[in-house]
Amino acid sequence: MPVKRDYRVKGTKDFLVLAAIFFLLCIWAIKDAWFPSQRVLEKHPREVQAAYEIDGTVQEILVGEGDKIGKEQVLAVLRTDRIEEEYEQVTLAYTDAKDNYARLNEAVKSAGAQADEALRAELESAAAAMETNLAELKELRIRIDSAELKAPSAGRIMEIRIGLHEPVEAGQPIFIIDPKDHFYLFNKSLSILSFFLFWVFLGIHLVGR
Repeated sequence: MPVKRDYRVKGTKDFLVLAAIFFLLCIWAIKDAWFPSQRVLEKHPREVQAAYEIDGTVQEILVGEGDKIGKEQVLAVLRTDRIEEEYEQVTLAYTDAKDNYARLNEAVKSAGAQADEALRAELESAAAAMETNLAELKELRIRIDSAELKAPSAGRIMEIRIGLHEPVEAGQPIFIIDPKDHFYLFNKSLSILSFFLFWVFLGIHLVGR
């Protein structure tokens, strides 16, 4: 008489638990892959926008749509000829104000207590002019440095929304970047894998009962 085989798998409740774990993992992965929360989107944006912090006119575009880029790579450059000309003029004004302050300061020191109020007032005016010119120089330097638009993250250029010699405004999105982030691809793959394993372990549980 042939021996009756027993296909029951010992400890099938463990497979049911595993099936439940992979089912929950599948749900979690689906949520993050296709229906991410605002917090997830902030940490893993689907796209990144590159915009200037200043107004200006585009002088040069250094990348094209579809190009792969690195973080901090220069994407475009604004015209700076007028700003640089103004920077030179303010530099000369600052130099003159600095020389004038040094001359007046020396005069006040030489006069000592004998220095009249008019001379001291002139010295204060020269110091104020020097500080004003220095502040203008710093501001213009920032504008010159800001003429280069750098990529906020690595990735691929999806869209360019401006052309050569066109005016741009501060905050206006110029480049749309697909960030180099595999978060969503990983979660989509994880959801498929966990869905498959859910059915595998559930099937083992059902067959082995």
